[in-house]
Amino acid sequence: MTAAQLCPYLIRLLHAPVRVYDPEGTLTQIYVDNGEQEDVLERDPAFRAQLLEKSRENRPLLYLEANQVLYGIVRGGGETYLLGPCCLTDDTVSAADLLKRRHRLSPDRPYRVSAVTIEDFSNVTLLLSEAVGNKPEDVTRLCLDSFCSTAMLEDTNRQLNQVFYENQEKMTLHNPYQQEQREQESIRTGNQQALLESFGEVYVGQIGKLAPTPLRQSKDLAIVLITLASRSAIAGGLLPEIAFSMSDAFIQQTERLRHEGDVMALARLAEMEYCQKVHEFSAEAGQSALVTACKSLVLQQLHTRIEIQGLAKELDVNPSYLSQLFAQEAGISLKDYITREKLRFAKQQLIYSDDSYETIAYTFAFSSQSHFGQVFKKWEGMTPGQYRKKYGHTK
Repeated sequence: MTAAQLCPYLIRLLHAPVRVYDPEGTLTQIYVDNGEQEDVLERDPAFRAQLLEKSRENRPLLYLEANQVLYGIVRGGGETYLLGPCCLTDDTVSAADLLKRRHRLSPDRPYRVSAVTIEDFSNVTLLLSEAVGNKPEDVTRLCLDSFCSTAMLEDTNRQLNQVFYENQEKMTLHNPYQQEQREQESIRTGNQQALLESFGEVYVGQIGKLAPTPLRQSKDLAIVLITLASRSAIAGGLLPEIAFSMSDAFIQQTERLRHEGDVMALARLAEMEYCQKVHEFSAEAGQSALVTACKSLVLQQLHTRIEIQGLAKELDVNPSYLSQLFAQEAGISLKDYITREKLRFAKQQLIYSDDSYETIAYTFAFSSQSHFGQVFKKWEGMTPGQYRKKYGHTK
């Protein structure tokens, strides 16, 4: 697919313009999904020239404006493509106001900017770069080329030197690595008693300074502990999809807390929860790699209609063999395991969300609300409504 053919699709992904300039910097083509609003780069020629000047032959770049708004710069075939602007935060109204002020857009005319993740925007930029004939790149290389400046490296080295000097001057020692090892080994083996003992260890040294305020320090440390615990749990046999989902949930909850004590309590709770999960899954440690991989696939596909034929095809085995091996090792038929896992997560929705029964049924790919209700009652001995009334914690 040529760049000209690709660009109309890219604007539907970004909801932002893609402009094409000739070697003299003249606009030759613009792709937009909303031609009614003003164009930042056409309203601000100086800023446009600044972006065009950054373009490199055969090497795409990103440009971040005011730590909030992102642009892509791609050069190839004698032309330069400028993508954006897109907003890196959910506060698109603030980003639109910023663009109006900085680039002299009409204050009375409506202006919108779409929100993206840096990964999605980077992949779109790289896709366009390949379409114009440049060699394939990856997101890491793109970000290094775009943001890792000499000034950043100098600032980092300066900070490293300062921290090392201050620690030497104050004779500050960090917490012992051996204690961290014991903590993580307890999680990896599912040894809850050893984990509690590691929490209570007394040692010389202290946790390093991670942030300027006590609350941010607590949150950053909690994120480190949760991340380490998730990896130790995976090493101990917990399915990665479960471990990563737990990590996402714990870290999101960490960011919502407003007191250091609550944050550290949650971090320890997360470590204990990981340890408990490993302990629960240790009974399955003797299962084959095929059964483990099958369980992981089921977890990834809970929101779809899962067929044993499809699982077997992805695992490159015979469906009958997969079913027999799964039942033999897991002690439950593969069909029932799929249903059980769907209902396990559906129950969490019934407890913690106010989603309708129809929405939950659709989410987990039951054929209808009534089908969901029938299956639920068969397995749980009560209807979804009765279950929610008994266990629900929604506000």
